[in-house]
Amino acid sequence: MPSSDDLLLKVSALNTWRRGGERAPHKPLLLLLALGRVARGAERLVPFSEIDEPLKGLLREFGPPRTKDHPEYPFWRLQRDDLWEVPGGDSLARRKGNVDPLRSELLAKGVGGFPEDIHELLSSSSALRMRVAHTLLDAHFPPSLHEDLLDAVGIHAEAVRERPARDPRFRREVLEAYDHACTICGFDGRIGSASFGLEAAHIRWKQAYGPDQVTNGLALCALHHKALDRGVVGLRDDLTLMVSASFTGSPEVRERFLSHQDHPVRPPHASALAPKQEYLDWHRREVFRFPARGEIA
Repeated sequence: MPSSDDLLLKVSALNTWRRGGERAPHKPLLLLLALGRVARGAERLVPFSEIDEPLKGLLREFGPPRTKDHPEYPFWRLQRDDLWEVPGGDSLARRKGNVDPLRSELLAKGVGGFPEDIHELLSSSSALRMRVAHTLLDAHFPPSLHEDLLDAVGIHAEAVRERPARDPRFRREVLEAYDHACTICGFDGRIGSASFGLEAAHIRWKQAYGPDQVTNGLALCALHHKALDRGVVGLRDDLTLMVSASFTGSPEVRERFLSHQDHPVRPPHASALAPKQEYLDWHRREVFRFPARGEIA
């Protein structure tokens, strides 16, 4: 049986598909879904037909906006990371010119799950499950999405944990650039002289190699920071605010977003600190949920 450290090293070394700055969270999401199954005491092996729709749902909610999702890819390819197995996979008919099996074959016959030794190790320790989950979250998703992701896969988050070190200069410099106010709504709450409920958001996520630079940052209240990371809001080239057409809520909730729709966000005090085009492009391509309200799909 591998040690806990061995398992964490494998998870940290997870090989995800990369091309430029495109996001591919398929394997991390499948592993989180499987961790939730372990936490619930479910069977080690799960038919692909049972995990297909749940994984599609996670990809739609937390993955990049795409016209089509492919849960079959991580279900098969995670085997290469020595974290997954598909017993009997050699007998499945392959896609033409490819080593992957046909999706129809996986739906009809495919079962997969953690190898027995890893499943046994994870089943024996809730603390290890949380460490694995947070290793995946920290590597592939911004902190604002962690709680929602854990809830979505049925893992109960620990109240307190050690978080990765963050550059304090980034927060300080971003808040100073935007005069300690949310660039969308103007929230500028303070407790004494300290800003309260105001955060420095990365436009291009650190997990996607976004730098800790003011030109990749926005000062946002906690609500609008989460909205940026979930693709509810985004910025056009002229720095006017887009609100996703998929966003809904009560009239009061909608007002907190739609009252700012199509309006320019508050700029930093120096034009040289304004968001760079390349980071805005990345967010629109990899995070924002198009179409924007008022625009044709």
